[in-house]
Amino acid sequence: MPENIKEWPNEGELVLGTVIRVNPFSALVALEEYKGKEGMIHISEVAGKWVRDIRKFVKKGQKIVVLVLKVNKEKGHISLSLKRVKRYDAEKKMKEYKRELKAQKMMKEVAKKLDMELNEALKTVDFQLKEIFGESFKAFQLSMTKEGFQTLLKRGVPENWAKAIREVAQEQMEIKEAKIKLNLELKSYKPDGIKIVKKLLKDAKDKDNIEIKYISAPRYLLSLSTKEPKTGVKKLRKVAEEIIKDIKSQGGEGSFKVG
Repeated sequence: MPENIKEWPNEGELVLGTVIRVNPFSALVALEEYKGKEGMIHISEVAGKWVRDIRKFVKKGQKIVVLVLKVNKEKGHISLSLKRVKRYDAEKKMKEYKRELKAQKMMKEVAKKLDMELNEALKTVDFQLKEIFGESFKAFQLSMTKEGFQTLLKRGVPENWAKAIREVAQEQMEIKEAKIKLNLELKSYKPDGIKIVKKLLKDAKDKDNIEIKYISAPRYLLSLSTKEPKTGVKKLRKVAEEIIKDIKSQGGEGSFKVG
């Protein structure tokens, strides 16, 4: 499981824990991101209402997101709260944790490709990626596209690291297609203006393999699915600019907006 480089959590920090013991008036929680560290949730910090039976809210083996209230390093005590964690924050933290698990699993493979010990890779490669992107998982995601790979290099990731990260990501991750949309307005003032607009749109659809949907005159929606979002936006903009250029040459006008 992923461990934090820090030895102790900070007060006010959200942490993921596993309930290891439930007492009548408290619950003991092992902190997943801080090896060997445990914290206690007092019954008064379990729920925002009076709690008669703490076991109705926390159970042994349960994974929960808690807020760190106080840290006493001398005594080794960490006070936690469950009731002060909002549902949205708990879901976000759990999602981040799962991403971190996946990233560290992939980091093991990166270490092999770089001929490094795992601990060395975590202290150098993983640490630098977190410093740059906030999380190492983001770097794996970016590496899978040409644009993203260049972003890694521009942000200071050594090329041999970036290549190893890309190789592992391509082996273990799947790029999800993004739907890029562009709103287009076209006006033709000629008697056969509707035919002119339809032909321009049909030609663009056939030539550039994009989807075109009629909204209501003079508005149309252009869209395409791609694994390279920035390239997709550029393509749609180019298509729209060409259509507008053509309709202006025939006395009409047009405009577009991405998104």
